[in-house]
Amino acid sequence: MRIYFQNASIPTRAANRLKFRLSLKESQARQVTSEVFGYRDWTDLHRDLGSKAASALDEACDSVTLTERRVYQASQLLASSVDLHGESADEFVRWWQPSSAHAHEEGPNPTEAPFAGSKEDLSFQEALSTLAHAADRPVGHFEQALMTGIHRTENESSLRFVESIADELLSGNRKREPEVARHLLEALASRGLPRSILNLAVSLTLGDGGPKDENRATELLGRLAESASTPDDLKRIAESRLGTA
Repeated sequence: MRIYFQNASIPTRAANRLKFRLSLKESQARQVTSEVFGYRDWTDLHRDLGSKAASALDEACDSVTLTERRVYQASQLLASSVDLHGESADEFVRWWQPSSAHAHEEGPNPTEAPFAGSKEDLSFQEALSTLAHAADRPVGHFEQALMTGIHRTENESSLRFVESIADELLSGNRKREPEVARHLLEALASRGLPRSILNLAVSLTLGDGGPKDENRATELLGRLAESASTPDDLKRIAESRLGTA
């Protein structure tokens, strides 16, 4: 069941919402989204844009067509083997609504707010939502809200999403903003996130986004190498860098 689009706006939004909700890599979110829409991969989907009349979005479908579409999308999602964190594929598709013009409940977790109440809390949630759907927006515009949110939130999904933003700022998947990335990594590292600690150590070694500090970088790498909670792949990288320091 292939769904046709005139442009990539709906698929891109759907992929970003999936990435945001499940803390996926962008490439994985795009792959799963493509399969849910009936394509082999993201390239296949883009190749088909505008080639045929656009399919009706969910709001314009009758109940039988919409049910058939949701069943197909849930089956494709299930076949992708992506971790839905305890939700069924049917439940997740009802939340995700990838082929809807007006999908609702866009946020890090629709049933669990990162925190609530203050103006700062709301700013953090809005920043996350905006950056999930607009990879071309300068992250620096949201730096204050992100920094405040990192220190306040207890929502692991939100922290992982900010971590992925910092990664993208360094890798070039977003427009590089090394100073902003350094600030985010400092805050994330203070929350004990191993990948951010490693990336901060690398930034300190290279002087990327701020002054070099090889002594502190070595200290951070040593902490990763010695911690029992550091994932094995990151521990190996830390040990390797310590061996060449």
